[in-house]
Amino acid sequence: MDEHADGPPGPVDDIIGAAPLDGRYRATRRIGGGGMADVYLAEDLVLGRFVAVKVLRRELALDAEFVERFDTEARAAASLSHPNIVAIHDRGRSGEPWYIVMEYVPGETLKQRVRRAGALPCREAAAIAVDVLGALQAAHDRGIVHRDVTAQNVLLGDDGRVRVADFGIARIGASSLTKTGMTLGTSLYLSPEQARGLVADARSDVYGAGVVLYEMLTGRVPFDGDTEVAIAWQHVHEAPPRPRELQASVSEALEAVVLRALAKDPGERFQTAAEFAAALVAVVAAERPAAGADEDRPGAPAAVSQGAGAQAPAAGTDEAGSRPPAAPPSAPPPATAVAAASATAAAATAVAAGVVPVGVTAPTALTAGAASPPGEAMPSAGAELARGPDPARRRSRRWVAVIAAVLVVAAVAVGVWLYSLSVGTAVPDVVGLSETAARGAVQDEGLRVVTHREYVDGVPLGYVSRQKPRAGREAAEGDRVEVWVSRGPLTVPAPDLRGSSASAAEDRLIDAELVPERRSGRSDDAAAGDVFRQEPQAGALVTRGDTVVYWVSTGLPRVRVPDVVGLSSGQAATLLEEAGLTASVDLTFGWGEYPDTVVEQDPVAGEKVDRGVEVVIRVAVF
Repeated sequence: MDEHADGPPGPVDDIIGAAPLDGRYRATRRIGGGGMADVYLAEDLVLGRFVAVKVLRRELALDAEFVERFDTEARAAASLSHPNIVAIHDRGRSGEPWYIVMEYVPGETLKQRVRRAGALPCREAAAIAVDVLGALQAAHDRGIVHRDVTAQNVLLGDDGRVRVADFGIARIGASSLTKTGMTLGTSLYLSPEQARGLVADARSDVYGAGVVLYEMLTGRVPFDGDTEVAIAWQHVHEAPPRPRELQASVSEALEAVVLRALAKDPGERFQTAAEFAAALVAVVAAERPAAGADEDRPGAPAAVSQGAGAQAPAAGTDEAGSRPPAAPPSAPPPATAVAAASATAAAATAVAAGVVPVGVTAPTALTAGAASPPGEAMPSAGAELARGPDPARRRSRRWVAVIAAVLVVAAVAVGVWLYSLSVGTAVPDVVGLSETAARGAVQDEGLRVVTHREYVDGVPLGYVSRQKPRAGREAAEGDRVEVWVSRGPLTVPAPDLRGSSASAAEDRLIDAELVPERRSGRSDDAAAGDVFRQEPQAGALVTRGDTVVYWVSTGLPRVRVPDVVGLSSGQAATLLEEAGLTASVDLTFGWGEYPDTVVEQDPVAGEKVDRGVEVVIRVAVF
């Protein structure tokens, strides 16, 4: 994604400068970008919060199409209100740069997660994909097609929520910024119709989401190459490697869902993002073993987390971050009545979460029989799930499964309640709260507060940046909870020291928790004892504790007085000015000298004086 990540961090460049945008948004540092814009972490001086500001590159601001595309992104995202879409707060133009103000999402992109951790556990990948599809469905319902669904454009926030960003090439309704035959999007995630320059619709976003899911499950994209054209050709003409060939933990049914999303013909894909999400939820739920059957069996895959599309901090993993085993079960799980009921319940959960439309209760990919490539049989797990048991047996066993599931859930709830009574209380989540509110929340639970203070970027002054133990941990009454309260940003602009006295400059640096280093030198225009130079320059971002070097003037530079005796007054004045001195004329009789001739000077020739000193020349009058 172009926002918030993947671009190298750096200082505020000359596109923004040191002045706040429109007097409101003060950029602190560059946190990402690429393509047509750069992204900066900025402070909203009105509301006192940190935001991400996306600024159109200066060289593109003169191109009407890029400006319109930039404005389209703002309008497209601002019209959407969904927990899995990056919120747009403002847009405008400050002088030359056009900018968009967005929600700041601390965390990493999905691309960074895959690069760091490799292939994700199947249920975690499915949970993230369902959140992404929920965001896309919300956009499609408003007539907005994203057209650039990539792992870079999926943000994994520190709060556990998945967000989709960068609607920079979105198409709103029937309008489009591009002509037929013009290709937009990222080549690694480009749908076949986009690669051929055809019009993209919601099914193109389904294809992009399929590539993202494929990458999460296998650790790589389905197509890659040395050139953009080579990659686009593969999207149009070649079949992707089967996910199970790259990652054995992927089940046949889950592979079938991925391959249907990557169908070359849009008509053979899922027709909506919601349909894709329903298939994912149902397939993963169907792979959960029956209650009490083999729940502790190593290798048993777990269902996607309840509330698909909601904010799941662990994204489908348990607290210890355990992964499903690399090897799949020896045979796909049979489509028993319990599995069918689980699939139906999972799809109903997706309906309640607003991801799947009412009426979708089974994985459409599998019931339609189109999940496998042409000429190949449907995977056994998907086929069994599609057919299901005999209707009469299904009805009788479904009730047995539902009753058993209810009893298991009730037993677990009672056990958790009894355990909480015996252990104590849960540590509250106070990160992001003010110091006063955090202290009150901890003390209300009968716990002690130990406060530390630190400089930290991205957290306003006086608010909690982190805590120990983390939220949700069990604690006994009287246990201590350590909280770190922000003292303000870690990086600050270097103060302007020029013209200050040496002692004042040192005090200002110490107050900013910077290390002063004094040096001396002569200056052409600074009085002795004043600062005339500093490094880094005023306004440059520095980290607290960095050293700032400043130079104190020892006075004006000294020059040698030229010999002007015997010259005319005009020639003498010119020569003195060229040496950095000024001439002052006194008249004298000058017996025996030509009129207007310099007969004496003070200071005398050869003496060294400060630059700008006045030299008196005595000129003969007759």
